[in-house]
Amino acid sequence: MKVLLTGAGGMLGKALAPCLEERGHSVKGIDKDDLDITNYQHVDEMLPYTNPDLVIHAAAYTNVDQAESEPEAAFLTNGYGTENIVVACAKLDIPLLYLSTDYVFDGQQNHPYSTWDPCNPLSIYGKSKLAGEKAVRRHLTKFYIVRTSWLYGPNGRNFVNTIQELARQNKPLRVVSDQWGSPTCTLSLAECLAGLIATERWGIYHATDGGVTNWCGFAREILRGTAAEVQPIATKEFPRPATRPKYSVLDKTTLIHTIGRDVVPWEESLRNYLDLGSLS
Repeated sequence: MKVLLTGAGGMLGKALAPCLEERGHSVKGIDKDDLDITNYQHVDEMLPYTNPDLVIHAAAYTNVDQAESEPEAAFLTNGYGTENIVVACAKLDIPLLYLSTDYVFDGQQNHPYSTWDPCNPLSIYGKSKLAGEKAVRRHLTKFYIVRTSWLYGPNGRNFVNTIQELARQNKPLRVVSDQWGSPTCTLSLAECLAGLIATERWGIYHATDGGVTNWCGFAREILRGTAAEVQPIATKEFPRPATRPKYSVLDKTTLIHTIGRDVVPWEESLRNYLDLGSLS
């Protein structure tokens, strides 16, 4: 397929483009310097010019805490900007894959969220991403909405590298232990997305690495084999502007049946990522 990828300069975009190209797809990657998605005229002109078979919309406002103090900016990009992309796709009957987040849930249940569970975001970021989901569903019939969580990977600031850097500096490591989820490497997520778009089975999917941990357990696994110690703390001891869902594990049953394979355990993805660092 000919794929137009927004957010190509981001952490996921940089993992996704080569993954798709390895499968024979032609990828046109664009970033915010190439296209202002909040300008409908620009979007409306770009799509016929590139004439893709599929748009993967990975561009987003992702500063979760900053969004609390500038909600207009978050909704402008994640809501209005997404709607611009979606409306332009609808005019040309182009399918779209929209990347969403576990933050659309409130984290109050104690079992994994299915794709049918009601959304109730607690933060501006989560609300703005849900606005993007609603725009997709409002205008398109051929779409994938893919929710993921706790992303890290090459070519971007992420939790794994932050923990490693703090440990190298012998900084005290105090990490929350009462927020639960599934760490997900962009490299393994890209493989899932590549498998999904080959099916043309439209709908809402959850895509993360397999298994469950908390942020403290994640940090300890990152530093396994080192002398660094990680102290567990409660969320209330580490206040942040944006409220995080306390439990945001996503049920991936629909994805697994659709792509025909299980997802990679998060520990395996982490080891693979850490091995990349040791080889560089």
